[in-house]
Amino acid sequence: MAAAEPQPVADVHLHYNWDHEEVTPPEVAAEKLARNKVAFGVVSGVPAARALKLKEAASMPVIAFFSPYIHHRGRLDWHRDERVLKRTRAALASGRFHGIGEVHFVASIGPPWSNPVFQGLLDLAREFEVPVLVHAEASDHRYFLPVCRSNPGVRFQWAHAGARMGPEAVGALMEACPNVWTELSARDPWRYGRFAAEDGSLPEAWRRLFERFPERFMIGSDPVWPPGMVFRWDTADTGWRRFEQFLDYHRRWLRALPQDLARKIRLTNAQRFFAYALSEPRNQ
Repeated sequence: MAAAEPQPVADVHLHYNWDHEEVTPPEVAAEKLARNKVAFGVVSGVPAARALKLKEAASMPVIAFFSPYIHHRGRLDWHRDERVLKRTRAALASGRFHGIGEVHFVASIGPPWSNPVFQGLLDLAREFEVPVLVHAEASDHRYFLPVCRSNPGVRFQWAHAGARMGPEAVGALMEACPNVWTELSARDPWRYGRFAAEDGSLPEAWRRLFERFPERFMIGSDPVWPPGMVFRWDTADTGWRRFEQFLDYHRRWLRALPQDLARKIRLTNAQRFFAYALSEPRNQ
């Protein structure tokens, strides 16, 4: 019996950085999106112009987010760089970028939430009505809670379902903050602990959480490899070579859900969340 045709997905967490291009040209990355039935993608790049390269090469809609990491080591000092807000405003005003991020808040590299540059990014997100992709890695959902509660007018795309948080913590934050949409990128056995087994079996606690918030989960591949080596000098990022592996992981566990719920998580929730950008002429 022939294998079933893969269902279309929205990949809401792509990266295309300067060192991705050294390994995978934009045309090759775009071909991978098409071959793997990606209906549309959401990409950030360092520098941000790399995201536009993937957008222009792709045959399907690709939504570019503007990264506040405005040079190759900007992940370390973006919150101290007075140029970040000016460049973000110009990028959003250009109409070529439709979101902000990914912004990391991780031990040793993330500033306090009160940081004026970050607060300025939230102000720009409100002004231009675009979401902010936040990587808030912590062991407790209450770390991110003050931010989403105090900014109800900002829509947050919460990367990796809080990284190492379990379903109870994820559910508590989603209950408290209806402006948070949770994406499940990198919730895999290789980087953020076992979310679902590689064979697709899904823990019951996660299944119940998806049924509780069926309209607010999305998926993404996060093609970064190897993990935990952000500032390599001796080798380029090979994440796009593993793109199929990351996306297939999601396809397997989605098969454990009812078809309607699985379709929402793999496609239609993202279509609603990004409808503002998909309606742009370039993305139709």
